[in-house]
Amino acid sequence: MAPTRPAPHRLASGRPRVKNTPRKGPAKHQRVFTTYAKKLHVLQWLENNTMESTLDTFFKGVSARLTSSHKLQAHRHPHPRTTLDSVAEENIANWVCQLRSDGVPVSRLLLSCKALEVAKDLGLSTAQFKASPSWVDGFFRRWKMSMRAKTRSGQSNLAQGEAARNEFASRIQSVIQEHAIEDIYNADQTGINYEYLPKETINAKGAKTVWIKCAGHEKDRMTAMLLAESKGNKYPLFLVLKSMESKVKKVVQENLTTRNGFGRQVWQEIEELHERHPSRIYGNPTAWWNSTISIAFLTYHFGHRQGKNNKPVLLLWDDFSAHFTEDVVAYAKTVNVVLEKIPPTFTWICQPADVAWMKPLKACLRRKWVDHLRAEIDGSKMSDEPFKLRAPDRFELVEWVNDAWDSIARRTIISGFEKCHIIQNANQETQGVHHRNGIDFQDDETLDSSNHDDVTAAANVLESLLQMDVVNVEILALADEQEELALSDLDASLVDGQTSKP
Repeated sequence: MAPTRPAPHRLASGRPRVKNTPRKGPAKHQRVFTTYAKKLHVLQWLENNTMESTLDTFFKGVSARLTSSHKLQAHRHPHPRTTLDSVAEENIANWVCQLRSDGVPVSRLLLSCKALEVAKDLGLSTAQFKASPSWVDGFFRRWKMSMRAKTRSGQSNLAQGEAARNEFASRIQSVIQEHAIEDIYNADQTGINYEYLPKETINAKGAKTVWIKCAGHEKDRMTAMLLAESKGNKYPLFLVLKSMESKVKKVVQENLTTRNGFGRQVWQEIEELHERHPSRIYGNPTAWWNSTISIAFLTYHFGHRQGKNNKPVLLLWDDFSAHFTEDVVAYAKTVNVVLEKIPPTFTWICQPADVAWMKPLKACLRRKWVDHLRAEIDGSKMSDEPFKLRAPDRFELVEWVNDAWDSIARRTIISGFEKCHIIQNANQETQGVHHRNGIDFQDDETLDSSNHDDVTAAANVLESLLQMDVVNVEILALADEQEELALSDLDASLVDGQTSKP
């Protein structure tokens, strides 16, 4: 009989003695080193037999040990979960698709409420089925859905928008034929923010508060009026900044008539901005557009047409009250400008600026703000004080919007008119282009017409500037003209190279 360990005395203290005592069971050899000879013997056995035979011969009980260890790893005992069946989920998925076809926003909370309503109809209590976030995630995976950011908001759907665009395009074509119009312009205003704070940021998981530092000017903005024509020419911006109104009525009238709505001190900075950039800057307490600025806008861009027998031009403007007052319409007639309203609530598909210009403009402004943020972060490293974000000043913001407007390509301007069906999609960039030696060249007729359009546009702007008593005007070569001259020089060099070859 194997000896047994004596029971410790009930009054004994400390740990019981474990040395020189027999084991309770047979040795498991779990930490025994396996020699190379045994490994070779096992592999040779495996070559002539199956894996099950090898395990039963050399590693008896391995399956049982693995199963028991797997059971030990399960911290929670499996038990059935109550969920909705496939038919109920299919009804919910169809309900979501129907709402989205009507443009109704469906959030995770709305989906959970609908699921709880369906579960209640099936006789399930809130304790049995809770429509938890994990169930919502599983519902997205099973029905191939996801949360998406909006790209457009409004009451009309795509079919209604296309019908309105076709009707608007046919009306514009009739106006063009009636007045024998060759030049079509589109002007649109948009807000320019001082800070472009992102809605999301990278942060550690589990944080209850996600803090984004701002300079306190995230709601401050200015208004920018964009103007371009269907041939791809862009014109100087009209900017409206916020300016405090004087309490003296006489000073207010003087500021409006002589200083574009600014006071004496601020006007010195505005004059410097006028010298730096081609944009014209106005000010009022709300930084918003009004009928007075509309007349100044028409005077600046089309004032050279007054009193001349020129062909009418077409200006497409959205249905804003300050664009179509009696004074604005009357002045437009004096300069032979035909004003046409873009259908309200359909500017997203009928206005070239909203269709093609605004997105690259705002994207460039966001890049400018990120560069400004990086510069502020680098500057804060030189000081021991905590980082304090500074909002861009008036000079920086005006420079940003002018650079963003200059960065928009001519083809982008033309594509806006084409997508709105105002002009035909004639692929104007490839007309008159010849491919030779891997380089595209334009013929002389296309170059002459393009240069003529640019020179005419520059002459019109120059005449308007002279009418408004603007001095220190310098004519600079357009970027497109420089590219065309470079291509012409390259064409000549290639021709000379070909003629010199034997």
